[in-house]
Amino acid sequence: MFTEQQNKWLRVAEGLFVRLGVKSVTMDDVARELGISKKTLYTFVDNKDDLVKKVVESYCEQKKKDHSERFSSAENAVEEMLMVITSSARQMEQMRANLLHDLQRYHRDAWVMLNEFRRGLLYEVVRSNLERGIREGLYRDNFNVDIVTRLHIATSFQLLNEELFPLDDYSKDLLFREYMFHYLHGIMSEKGRQYLLKNAPEL
Repeated sequence: MFTEQQNKWLRVAEGLFVRLGVKSVTMDDVARELGISKKTLYTFVDNKDDLVKKVVESYCEQKKKDHSERFSSAENAVEEMLMVITSSARQMEQMRANLLHDLQRYHRDAWVMLNEFRRGLLYEVVRSNLERGIREGLYRDNFNVDIVTRLHIATSFQLLNEELFPLDDYSKDLLFREYMFHYLHGIMSEKGRQYLLKNAPEL
């Protein structure tokens, strides 16, 4: 979809949005961070809204690639989740809580794209992991896979809600790990718990 150079630019822009919030980042900020002129930046995007949409599109494509290349190579469903925890906790720690609010309020097309991704690929990824864990005997087989998938996705996004979890009171990294502890122990069988105890005793 994008060239290697364009993807590099989008990763840099994504980093700015994650750290500072979408609303507060200007096109001048992006061009400065990239080390290029704003004129050069505008040969790739039409405006800031177009840049935000391209960043979200690239983010979704990268998540697809991560799952197919990295997470799918996991030994089993629990190891796959441990890889997700490590990757996502790092991202959560860097992310400003108003990121999703900014997208929803100021960049509706990007927000819709992200929600379609969440409902589509992310749903399939989470459901696939649950089904795999059940087959492997690492997860219980007596819960509704569809409902648990939707609960997991919905709750994960609520971790960024500052009204529920004020930034001054909760570390994002700790918050995410506590939630994943709750999630995993709610779905694992005894076999899964033993695997987790051996490979990630902190969880």
